[in-house]
Amino acid sequence: MQIHRFVPAAERAIQIFAIVFGAVFLVSGVIYLYLGRVTLLWGGDLWDVYAFAWNHTWLQSALLKQENHVKFFPRSICLANLRFFHGDVQMLFFAGLGLLFITVSLLLIPVWRDKTVSLSAKTLSTLVVLMGNFWMGRASITANGEFNCEDSLAMCGAALAFLLIEKTRCSSTTTAAVVGVGFLASFSFGTGLAIWPTLLLLAWCLRLSRQTIVLLVISALAAAVIYEVLPVLPSYAPKVSEVSLDNPMGALTEFCRLLGSPVSHIIAAWRGTKPFKDLSQSFSIALSGAAGLTLAGIVIIPRILRRDLGNSRLESTGLSLLIFNLFALALIAVGRLKWFGLLPFSPRYLFWSSLFWTSLILLGIERAERLQRGRWPAFLLSFAIAILAWPAHYQAWFRCKDAQIRLYDKDVTAMINGVVDAQTAQAMPPQYKRVFEDRLQKAWQLRARRLDVFVEGLQDWIGHNEADIFGARHKREGIRGQCRIDGSGQCNNSAPAARVSGQALKRDQSIPSTLVIIDQNGVICGVARSARISPLVNRTFYQGKFTAKIGFVGYIRDYNPELEYVVRSADNLTLSDEEIPVHR
Repeated sequence: MQIHRFVPAAERAIQIFAIVFGAVFLVSGVIYLYLGRVTLLWGGDLWDVYAFAWNHTWLQSALLKQENHVKFFPRSICLANLRFFHGDVQMLFFAGLGLLFITVSLLLIPVWRDKTVSLSAKTLSTLVVLMGNFWMGRASITANGEFNCEDSLAMCGAALAFLLIEKTRCSSTTTAAVVGVGFLASFSFGTGLAIWPTLLLLAWCLRLSRQTIVLLVISALAAAVIYEVLPVLPSYAPKVSEVSLDNPMGALTEFCRLLGSPVSHIIAAWRGTKPFKDLSQSFSIALSGAAGLTLAGIVIIPRILRRDLGNSRLESTGLSLLIFNLFALALIAVGRLKWFGLLPFSPRYLFWSSLFWTSLILLGIERAERLQRGRWPAFLLSFAIAILAWPAHYQAWFRCKDAQIRLYDKDVTAMINGVVDAQTAQAMPPQYKRVFEDRLQKAWQLRARRLDVFVEGLQDWIGHNEADIFGARHKREGIRGQCRIDGSGQCNNSAPAARVSGQALKRDQSIPSTLVIIDQNGVICGVARSARISPLVNRTFYQGKFTAKIGFVGYIRDYNPELEYVVRSADNLTLSDEEIPVHR
C-alpha cells in the first residue's frame, strides 16, 4: 500500500525536477550565449560573400558553393541583413538563436502529442532536448550568428521533415512540403544533405508508396546535381589530409572519436586542470563512440528489417534524429578526411555529435517507458547525464566570454582603427597567412563602406580635430583611470601604430563604452572600446573572474613617440572634460 502511495509522489518529483533542470539549461544557455556571442565574423566566409555581392546580384551571391557547402538559405538571411541592417553582427546572432528555438519546438511537438508515454517521460524528453540544444559545449557554433544560421537552419529543415513525413500518405501537398524542407536542409549547409538518405530510410520503414520513394530519390539526385554544377567561391583555406580513405580502420577510429567527442569534453570538464590533449588521444574515447554506434545499430537495424517505426511519436522522433545525425557525422568524416584532415575533438562538431547522444537518450526513455522494467533507473540516468554535462556547460560560459574579450573585441577595435595588431599577426600559423591577408583586405573594404562591425562609423572620427566631431558637446563625467602603451601594430597604410590598454570609471561607477585617443594638437588619433562586461555583469554572471579584464583597448594610428596622447570618453557623441594621460 505504501508503494502505491510512493509512486505518484515519485512521478511528480520526476516531472518537477525535469522542468527545473530543463529551465536551468535553457535560461543559462540563452543568457551566456548572448553575453559571450561572437562579435567578429571573419572566421567564416561571410565577408567573401559580401565582397562578391557588391558586384553581383543577390541570386548569384547566394548560390555560390563555398568549400563544398551550398548555403543558399542562410546566405539569403545574411544578404538581407547586409541590405537592411548594414551587416549587423547582432542581428545574425538573434536570427540564429531564433532558428535554434524553432528547431527545439519542432522536435518537442511530436513528443508532447504522443499519447503512448507518460507525462514523466514527456518532461524528461523535454529536458533532454533542451540540454542537447542549449548545452554550451556547442557554443563555437551557437554563439556565432553566421555559423548558427547555417547549422540551425539545416537542422530546422530536418526536424520539420521528421514532423511531416508520417502525413505524406494522406496528402500530396504534404509530400511536396517534405521535399521542399529537404531542399531547405540541403542548401543550408553541407551536412543537410544527410536529410535524403534519412528520408528514404524513414519512407521505407513507414511503408510509404513507391511513388513517394521514387520522388525522394529523384529529389536527392537533383540536390546532388545542383551541388555539383554550382559555381565555387575561391578560397585560400589550406587543404591538408591527415587520415587517408585508404586506411579504413584509421578512418573508422576517427569517426568513433567524432561520435565520442561530447563524452571527451564532459570528462575533461570533470578532470579540471589536466590537459585535454591527453584525453583526446585516449583510445577509450573512440570506444565510447563505438559503444554509441553499436547502440544506434541495435536500435535502427531491427526497425529497418521490420519496416516499422513503432506507434510512439517519441520513438519515431528519436529514430529520425539518430539516423539524420549519423549520416550528417558520416558526411563530416568523409569530407574532412578527404580534404582537410578530421579533427574529431574540434568544438564545432559538437553541434552534431551532441544531437547524436540526445537521440539515444530519447530512445532510452521511450524504451524504458514501454518495457516498464528499468523505468526508474532509466529516468534517474537521464538526470545523472544532465548533472555530468553541467561542468562542461558551466566552464564554457567563461571560455566564450574570455574569447570575446581577448580575441573578438580586441580585433574589432584594431580593425575599426585600420590597424593590424602585431600580436595577432605573429600568432597566425604560416599556412593561414594568405587567408589572414585576404580577410584584412575584405575588412578594409567593409570599413570604407561602413558595414558589419564598422556600421557605427567610429573609424570616420580618426584624423579629425575633436572640435569638428563633438563641437560643444562636452560633459563633466568624473572619469578617472589609467592607461599605457603595451603593444604595437601596423596601419593599413603601413604606418606604425601603438596599442593602448587601460581602465576607466565614471563618477557613477559605470564604464565608458567608447573612448577616443587625442594628441596634444587636439587631433583624434584612434578609438578605444571597453570590453563588453561591466562590474555588475562580472559579479552577477561570472563570479568576479573577469575583474582584471574590465578595461578598454585602443590603437593610435600613425604613432609618433614625440607627441603626448590622452584618452577621453565619447559615449553618446559627448566628449568628457576629464582626460586620462597615455603612459609609455
